Formats: sequence, structure tokens, C-alpha cells
Amino acid sequence: MVCFSTGGDMTNENPTSAVLARIRDEALAWSRAHGDPRPSRIRVVATTRDAATQLLHPGGVRSVPDPCYFVVLEGRFQQPGMPEEAQPAGVWAAFFMRPERLRVDSFTIRPRGYVPHRTIEDLGSVHVIETE
Repeated sequence: MVCFSTGGDMTNENPTSAVLARIRDEALAWSRAHGDPRPSRIRVVATTRDAATQLLHPGGVRSVPDPCYFVVLEGRFQQPGMPEEAQPAGVWAAFFMRPERLRVDSFTIRPRGYVPHRTIEDLGSVHVIETE
């Protein structure tokens, strides 16, 4: 069982190895589809969509309090399906996954200057997922 928190010290969340493997597979598939077959880093935290949204958009942006996994990747990403000159590109990406589906829900790709100042450790215990 995985417990979710709105942030701070989360001592009860322990995604199973099977859940972490599914998150890894989904993260790597997403990364390949967005231009980086082997991201340098993948991290995941069990939190709520609202807490993660506040990390992404400080200053009062809110979302639903639903449980989610918040997955952060570091690498070189781009948005496919657009003219190359218009493709958003970045070194940092994040997405939400609902625990009942374990699929990418929505995502953001950000250049270095737009990476959030707060770290995902502010949301709880972070699990580092091997990329190889």
C-alpha cells in the first residue's frame, strides 16, 4: 500500500518494487518519445496533484487534492509533432501519474531557467529510479 501526503515528511509511502518498475517503464517510454532515450535522472514522490502543482507553479495556482505520483526527469527533451523551430525543449521534465492507472497524465518540459526553485524533496521521500 502507498500512502500519499500533501507535502513535508512522508514516512509511510513505500511504493512496491513492482510499482516502481511500472513507473520506470512509463518514464523511459515517455522520455524516448520526447527525444531522450536515456535520461540522466528519474525521481518519483508519492504526493497529491495539488502539492505538486504548487511546486510547479508557485504563487497560488492550485489543483485537486487527488493522490498521484509526481515524476521528475532530467535529460534533453522536446515536444514532438511540431515544427522543429517551435518545439519546446528543455533539460527538466515532470509529469503526474494516477496510482490506479500508472500512466502519464500531463507533463511539462522546461529549459534550465524555468526549473522550479523548490525541490521535489519538499513533497516527501523521493525514490531515485535507475535509468539503465
